[in-house]
Amino acid sequence: MLTGFMITRVTWRLPLLTAAACSLLISACEKVPLLAPSGSTIVLTASTNALPINATTDIIAQVLEAAGTPPHSGTLITFTTTLGTIEPAEARTDVGGRVVVRFLTGAANGSAVITATSGAATTGTNGAIKIAVGTAAVGRVTVNASPAMVPANGGSTTVVAAVLDINGNTLRSTPVAFTTTAGTLSASVVSTDANGAASTTLTTSQQATVTASVGAQAPAGGTGTGTGTGTGTGTGTSTSGQASASVVVNIAAAPTLVITPPSTPPSVGLPANFTFAVTVPAQNGSAIRELNVNWGDGKTTSLGAVTGNAIASHVYDNDGTYTVTGTVTDASGNSTIVSTSVTVIPVPRPTIIVTASPQTQTVGGTITFNIQVTATPGIGIQSTEIAFGDGTSQELGGASSASVDHAYSTTGTKAVTVSVLDTTGQTTRGTTSVSITP
Repeated sequence: MLTGFMITRVTWRLPLLTAAACSLLISACEKVPLLAPSGSTIVLTASTNALPINATTDIIAQVLEAAGTPPHSGTLITFTTTLGTIEPAEARTDVGGRVVVRFLTGAANGSAVITATSGAATTGTNGAIKIAVGTAAVGRVTVNASPAMVPANGGSTTVVAAVLDINGNTLRSTPVAFTTTAGTLSASVVSTDANGAASTTLTTSQQATVTASVGAQAPAGGTGTGTGTGTGTGTGTSTSGQASASVVVNIAAAPTLVITPPSTPPSVGLPANFTFAVTVPAQNGSAIRELNVNWGDGKTTSLGAVTGNAIASHVYDNDGTYTVTGTVTDASGNSTIVSTSVTVIPVPRPTIIVTASPQTQTVGGTITFNIQVTATPGIGIQSTEIAFGDGTSQELGGASSASVDHAYSTTGTKAVTVSVLDTTGQTTRGTTSVSITP
């Protein structure tokens, strides 16, 4: 038989047991993750489908229940990727059923397949995001060489490859393999910089085709072309992560130079005219930069950018044989050197003719002297002087012809001398004589 005291005691303990049990039940509920209910869907989106290595992008997961409404806030979503990492790998939805995580590509090249699951809900194969990473993201390669031609005796040019991803964006930190059909490369594998460009230096003395490849060698489906202007483009299938392009580096043809000396030997102090004929090759020729002439007497002259015929004159101070050398240089660095010789002769002296009329005259009579000076073309007369042979003389200036009267005061044979100073500094003399009688 239960007493009132006993009933009261039992009744008092029952609420305590019920509260403890509920507390345990609530704790257990909190440890079970909240997952999307059956029939829910998960849709993944990313801002890009191509990334360089060591890059990141946001991954957005949108969860909707079968009725089209977001699940309970805090629903746990688990992410997986076949390449790189997801941070965090597990995340809970907001009130709109949305989760944002970060995809980190890492340093490996390839394709990342990203999926998400929550309970029975999953993106599945068709709903997974695929992001091409590094070389797997390459869509196109272009290549150019500057300069496009090197000199005939060999030279260097810088070859630059620009790498774009499948969306047309520059692709950094991507290895580019360079190969050449001739010459040598300063580097055969170069990673693209922040602008998606990789460069190497080609040194060659032969025509060369330089190919830049990303991934593997471009497959048959890709093409690579190059032109003599130093530009080339190439494409590879973006799904295979392969692309290449080529550029042709040509050998610049050297210009020709012909030097024609004066047809007759030039004289000291007179201009000697030379003809310089410069021809630019019709194929692979470059613009002329300069024609420099060494006259062989220690003096040089730059004739500038000569194309075709140019006439240049030079005055030699001394006679002798000289070697005239012309050096023509073009924009590609070619130098053509041609030499010829020229013999410089002493300057011809003027001819002086002096006549006296009459040849015999009495003391006090007048004799007329006619003077005719003929100089080589190009040589001038600085001064002419006649000495009458009796201790007197007369200056005639720079005249090339003159008529002078003179009367003698003593008898005898008088030697008359005409002295001519020409513009080359030479003095030439002509003479005659007269007889003076009482």
